[in-house]
Amino acid sequence: MLVGAWCCGFLFYLFLGNSMGQTWVECSLGESLFSFWEKVSDALQVRLSGIGLDENTFGQIVALTLGDRQILSTEIKQLYREAGASHLLALSGMHLGILYGAFRLIMRNLAYTRWRWCAFAAIMFVLWSYALMTGCPKSLIRAALMTSLALLLQICGERRDGIDILNVSAAMVLLVDPASLWDIGFQLSCAAMLGIIILGIPATENWRHLPLLPRLVLSSLAISISAQLATLPLTLLYFQSIATYSALTSLVAIPLTTLIIYFSIGIYAGMPWCIPVVKWLIWCQNEVMKLVSSMPGAYIEF
Repeated sequence: MLVGAWCCGFLFYLFLGNSMGQTWVECSLGESLFSFWEKVSDALQVRLSGIGLDENTFGQIVALTLGDRQILSTEIKQLYREAGASHLLALSGMHLGILYGAFRLIMRNLAYTRWRWCAFAAIMFVLWSYALMTGCPKSLIRAALMTSLALLLQICGERRDGIDILNVSAAMVLLVDPASLWDIGFQLSCAAMLGIIILGIPATENWRHLPLLPRLVLSSLAISISAQLATLPLTLLYFQSIATYSALTSLVAIPLTTLIIYFSIGIYAGMPWCIPVVKWLIWCQNEVMKLVSSMPGAYIEF
């Protein structure tokens, strides 16, 4: 009941703020939550800056974990753009999925017990706190809503349909902020998710019989290609360019990004041994970007 009351109260303020002609973070509760997690984000950046990291490493850690891309150099942004990996530097459902995957692994033993609602509440707290801490980008809010709805349906024993969950999540975002319809990140996020649901996930079903490594490789390629195909019209419309090897880049870059995020959390938590690991992982990722961007026809502009 308490969890239900908290969720209803949160949604009440979420929608009430917009109906009153305000953004939801301008409501009393919303403003307090947003302000608190913004201070947490600032404190984490200050802590990270005191470690003595070089500018590129510091900027990439902050971009990948806290969503602040202002520190990134123009060279790094251009490098990732030409390699077809700009989405790695902008917080999206992928980053939330990385965080959710780790936390779900920890809580998996509670998923089918009488404590499942406690596990659900804990996961919701982590996901939405992270969304608040990173400034609530529209693509991340869409992913958090989808994850929340999917988990709620699972706990209630109801059927989960990806298209329906995507539609409801997108509708909720637009109900709160109709201007999100023109947000490029939100459009790309929804398009990518639609491609994954329609093309990527069905394709992965064909490889269930394969050994683990080939199955992971083929599934990753299928997901990346389906997302790239779905977002291609929008990419051409807004950026007039194509990153030819984006799917291949993601095959290597996403596992590296996952490790960077996990070890970066260790740095925030005060584990100094994680610092050289993150530095090395970021160096590896940047070298991959340089290799891909130097390949013939890697980045085509129109």
